[in-house]
This record gives sequence, C-alpha cells and structure tokens, in this order.
Amino acid sequence: MSAPDPWAFGWTQLLTIIGFAITIIIAVGGFRTFNRWKREKLEERKIEIAFEALSIAYETKFIFETIRNPMTYSYEWDDMPQIAGESDNDRSNRGTSYAIFKRMERNKDFFERLWKLQPRFMAVFGSETEDIFFKLHQARRYVEVSAQMLVRRRDGDIGELNDNRRRQREQWEADIWTGMDAVTPGLDRVGHGLDAFKTGIERLCRPVTEREYRRN
Repeated sequence: MSAPDPWAFGWTQLLTIIGFAITIIIAVGGFRTFNRWKREKLEERKIEIAFEALSIAYETKFIFETIRNPMTYSYEWDDMPQIAGESDNDRSNRGTSYAIFKRMERNKDFFERLWKLQPRFMAVFGSETEDIFFKLHQARRYVEVSAQMLVRRRDGDIGELNDNRRRQREQWEADIWTGMDAVTPGLDRVGHGLDAFKTGIERLCRPVTEREYRRN
C-alpha cells in the first residue's frame, strides 16, 4: 500500500479556510452595504420631513394672517346664535370675533397636517422638539380662547370697562387680529409664538436641506 500523500489533507483544509474567508468577506461586505443603505434611507427620510416641516412653518404665517385678518364679512357669522334682546349692532360686534371660529374651521386641514407631522418630526429630530410645536399650539389656543371670550361677552353685560377689563379686552383683540401690536405694543403673543415656531423649525431643518442642495 502506498504511503498517504502528506499534502492531501493540507490542500483540503486550505480550500476550506479559503471558502470560509470568502464567505466572511461577502458577509462583511453585505453588512456594510446594508448599513450604508439603511443610513441613506434614514437620511432621505430626515430630508423629506425637514422639507415638509419648513413648508408647514412658512405656510403657518399665511394661514394665521388669513384667520386673524381684521376685515370680516357678515356672511361669516350668519349661523351665530343671537342673544335675546341683542341689537343688530351688538350682534355684528360679536360677529367679527365669531368669524375667527369659521376661519379656523375652514383651515382644519392645515392643523390636521400639523398634528400628523409632529410625531414624525419628533422621531427624527428628538422628543425635545415638542417644545417647538408647543409654541404654535399655544398660539392657536390663544386665538380660540380669546375669540370665544369676545363672542360670549357684551360690554353692557359686564358693566363699565375698568382698567383691568380694558387691558383684558385689548389682549383678546390682540390675539385674534393682526396689526393690534401697533396699537397696543407688546400684546401680540400669538405673533411671537408663531415666530418662535418658525425659528425653531428653521434652526433644525435648514442645515439638513442645505446639505442636500450642496450634495446635489
């Protein structure tokens, strides 16, 4: 019987090792490719949300300018219930505030889009960004509550307007109408909230979108 070839086992082992090495290289390469693909997808998602958030931020300005426009029309309060004994003039005065509710309702699609964007934005940019959206929600709430108070109240029902009541009414009016800050400086908390929202969104999203433009 011939002696076994001392290299026979060695070549088999070597080929096996080479096969394992190739497998590992392919696996590592595939893992790196997958990680790169995942990062690219996450970056694409971040850019998409950044563009959407900027669009919302700039649209907010026009939406609230429309809602808070001091120019109102009688058809905007046609369905407002009339208070017993209320004169047409008093009803018209309340109607200018009631019109705010109608405008908010007409723009409900915008606010629904905003609510849908917020959790996606927080998922990408961090939960602490909730404070940015709070500024806008608070501004909206100021408008709603102040309009509600002005619709419910008539000057004759609360007696003479003392300094506190006058200041309160000025604040309500500054909340629901644009341009009131020029008449009563420092009262436009709605405008300040909207500016804070836009600034916060721009601070986070502009670097993302500008980086995408530079890359293209």
